[in-house]
Amino acid sequence: MHLRNKPWLALALIAGGTLIALYAVDRFQHRFVHTGADLIRLLPGGDATIFYAQVDALRHAGMLGLLADSKSAQDAEYRSFVRATQFDYSKDVDAVAGSVANDRVLLAIKGRFDWFRIRTYVLQQGGACTPQTCALRGTRDGDWIGITRIQPDVLGVSLGPRPGFSSAIHPGQQAMAQPLPTEPAWVKLAPSVLKNPGSLPLALRIFAISVQPADSIVIGLAGATPGSADAFEINLYAQCPSASTADTIRNQLQIETKMLKLELAHENQQPSPADLTGLLTAGTFSTNGKEVTGEWPVRKELLKTLQQ
Repeated sequence: MHLRNKPWLALALIAGGTLIALYAVDRFQHRFVHTGADLIRLLPGGDATIFYAQVDALRHAGMLGLLADSKSAQDAEYRSFVRATQFDYSKDVDAVAGSVANDRVLLAIKGRFDWFRIRTYVLQQGGACTPQTCALRGTRDGDWIGITRIQPDVLGVSLGPRPGFSSAIHPGQQAMAQPLPTEPAWVKLAPSVLKNPGSLPLALRIFAISVQPADSIVIGLAGATPGSADAFEINLYAQCPSASTADTIRNQLQIETKMLKLELAHENQQPSPADLTGLLTAGTFSTNGKEVTGEWPVRKELLKTLQQ
C-alpha cells in the first residue's frame, strides 16, 4: 500500500505526529522544577529547618560514597524497596530539598523514578494510591509515608503522623535569600532550634547558644582539601544584625572551643578524631562585617563511628 494512494492516511499520520510533538513540548514547558531553587520553593514556609543536597555533585566528588555503607541504606526494608521499584537513591537521585518542623519531614526529590512501580509497591504493602499520590503506614506506629508525583522527575515525600502531608509540597512557598549557599549540601536552621536548643547534644547545645543573637544560620558541607585526612568540611555562615554582634559571636565561639579543650585536658583526655570532641575542638572562626564564618574539618574516623 502506497501513501500516495491513501491521502487520508498520510494526513492522519502527519496530524498524529504533530499532536505527539505538541504534547511533548507542552509537557516539557510545564515542568516548573528545573533548578535547586525551584526545588526549595516547593517546601512550606514558616518556622522550619530547611536542607538541600545536590546529590549528583556529591556523587561525582566521591562524598556520597562515604555514607553509602551506612546501615540505614542497607537494611532489609530498603533493599526490598529497591528490588521492587528499581529505585536507588545512590544512583537515581539528582537533588533533594527538605523541611523539618515539629513532627513532620517533607522532601522534594528530583531524579529518575518509575511511578508505576512505586504505586505497585505501595499497594502491595497495603497502602492506598490515587493516580498521582500514595500513602503507606511507616515502620513505626502512627507514622505515615506520603508520596506525590509533582512532575515526571520530581516526587514529594512526607514522613509524619498523617498521610496527607505530601500535598503540602507545591510551588511558590519557601523563600530563600539569594544567592543560595555554594556548598553541594547545606542546612538552614529554624529560628526555634536556636531559641530552644535543649534537644541538641550538650556540646552542640553550647555552640547553638553562642550563635543565638544571629538573624540566620546556614551550615554547609564542602569537600576536603585534596590529600588531607579529612572526609569533608563543615562551614558556618551566621548573618548578624550588626558587625559588633558578629564580633561577639565569633569571640564566644572561640571561648567555647578553648573551654572544651581545657575541660578535656582537665580530665586527662585528648580530642579524638573519632567523636565530637575532635570535631568541635578543631573549629576556627572569623568575621566579615555582619557575617560570622566558621570551619570544622570532619575526619573519616568520625564517619566510621557514626556508621556503626
